[in-house]
Formats: sequence, C-alpha cells, structure tokens
Amino acid sequence: METKALNYRVIVEKERSKKGFVYVAYAPTLGISDFGKTVEQAVNNIGKAIKLYIETMVELKKPVSRPDEGEYFVTTRKIEIDLPIKNMAFD
Repeated sequence: METKALNYRVIVEKERSKKGFVYVAYAPTLGISDFGKTVEQAVNNIGKAIKLYIETMVELKKPVSRPDEGEYFVTTRKIEIDLPIKNMAFD
C-alpha cells in the first residue's frame, strides 16, 4: 500500500470550558474538530481525527475533500481604543 502525505489546514483557538480553558483545533476543509489541554495536544488529537475521518470515508467509498494547498497564516491583533464603547456583543 502506498503512503501519501496530505496537507489540511488546522486552526487552533483557546476557548473557555467549565474547568478553565481548552484548545480547540478545527480542520475547516473536512468540517471536523478536536480539543486538548494544550495547543500541542489539540493539534495531535486533530491529526488523529483527520486520519480516522479519511480512512472511514475511503472505507465507506465516500468522497474526501481535496487537501489544502499552500501555507496559511492566521493571527490576531490587539487594538486599544480610547472611545467609550457600549452595547458590544462581548459586554
């Protein structure tokens, strides 16, 4: 059997949980996610989930989304605003 390397974009976000925070890893192209207590654990878990998902889809003879091409960079930028902000969704 031939081994093939597939590249899927993964986005990791820190989210609040009942016990503090967790890191949620999303593979938007495949529509799946997993989580972990650390970024590394979340990325490792989504890797296992992606592999299982693809193996299952192949076994069921269903189509699998094409791998993502190129590199992606996602970041956040903190901004400070000296204006009174009221009625924001996060208040």
